[in-house]
Amino acid sequence: MTRPAPAPSPAAPVPLDLERMRRAGAGDPQAQAWLMTHVMGRVRRIARAFHRSSADADDAAQLALLAILESASTYRGEATVEAWARRIAVRTILRHVKQQRRDGAPAAPESAIDEEIAQAPHQPPFEALPREARAYLEALPEAQRDVILLHHALDYSIEEIAGMTDVSPDTVKSRLRLGIGALRKQVRQDIAVGRKRTA
Repeated sequence: MTRPAPAPSPAAPVPLDLERMRRAGAGDPQAQAWLMTHVMGRVRRIARAFHRSSADADDAAQLALLAILESASTYRGEATVEAWARRIAVRTILRHVKQQRRDGAPAAPESAIDEEIAQAPHQPPFEALPREARAYLEALPEAQRDVILLHHALDYSIEEIAGMTDVSPDTVKSRLRLGIGALRKQVRQDIAVGRKRTA
């Protein structure tokens, strides 16, 4: 007996997207405008989560959008446009963050981390904090801080983060485990000494 073909996944790339991306890569202004509009909100959210100032976040978002636009011709439909663009955006923004850190600029956001974690669609790895989340995250190694932001603030899966950061899923899991363990240790220490949350 012939089995019925499975229904297409709503997240699967569609022929119209492939055509739009082909046109965007060829320089079609209408297709390029569609691509930018389609991914801009997510790109800006990623940039805000990793940068202290709105100006730095805007710069990083613009770099990421340019990288997405310049890479449009490489899109082959192996993932949705959104997933494909997120991967490019995260890599570009993380490179920008690293450059900012090398230049001595503070890359951790003043309040964006707290806002993103508060709005996260799943429960964050900690509840009431004596201090702002950024104060704890700044004390972590860069790799641990990045995966915690990507997973708990921006809601990317382990597999997505592995693809974005070019490491194995097991490495992502290890960084999350170590980072969250370190965060919880800091929180417990602050609670033990009765530290008040700073304004």
